[in-house]
Amino acid sequence: MVCLYDQHPWLNMDTKGDRDPEGIRFRVFLDADDARGVLREGMFHIEMYLIKPNGSAEAERELVSDWHYPSSQFNTVSAKILGQGYHVQLRWARKDVPGHEVEIIARFEDPEGRVTRAGTKRLRIPKYGS
Repeated sequence: MVCLYDQHPWLNMDTKGDRDPEGIRFRVFLDADDARGVLREGMFHIEMYLIKPNGSAEAERELVSDWHYPSSQFNTVSAKILGQGYHVQLRWARKDVPGHEVEIIARFEDPEGRVTRAGTKRLRIPKYGS
């Protein structure tokens, strides 16, 4: 499982009209034994953790959003090298996320219960002045 993030993966989904992002978008490509970039039935489980520095070597992580959607929920994409994949667009649950660093953890569970995990992605979400 490979997740690809654009340089600016942020979604502005706010009805108030401010510039702070309310969501994220990225592409997901699933591997199979004999093919790269295949479409499969199953569930995506995606978690977003807020990273809070606490003065020690290890920062605290707080779960701020988690999503559980069937693969059929997302539009599909095609890439020459990576094959078929999914275009994931998610809105996070809290308004105070911009301006902080987050970690995104994505997993895919097939109908037989086998789980594949992508590498953890750490991003700083921009916060814009009013």
